[in-house]
Amino acid sequence: MSVDHAQHPEIRETARPPTLHLALAREGPAAVLRVGGPLDLATVDRLVDLVDRLMGGGPPPVLVLDLSGVTFFCAAGVNALLTAHRRVASAGCTLVVREPSRITVKVLDIVGLTDEFTTE
Repeated sequence: MSVDHAQHPEIRETARPPTLHLALAREGPAAVLRVGGPLDLATVDRLVDLVDRLMGGGPPPVLVLDLSGVTFFCAAGVNALLTAHRRVASAGCTLVVREPSRITVKVLDIVGLTDEFTTE
């Protein structure tokens, strides 16, 4: 029997792509959105949608994005961060980036946007 005709056991893919975790909390008047996992093309819409919902109605005066748990950050993540920044500003609120992960800092540095965001 040739290799081409050999019976291969069924291979099931068990690995799942990493998912984005979002957790919302309050710290005084500020809303804190903790972000964990990859900020990529497959996940950024969830972040932007949540920012839109927070800015609708009675938005908090300050939205803190805690990016300490971001494990992957690419152009889609940069675009989502800029979109969130614009939407928060247009609601008359302030966006603060808290503890950006190493990959987030590196990418923002590469694209020249490290000074674009208020960080803590």
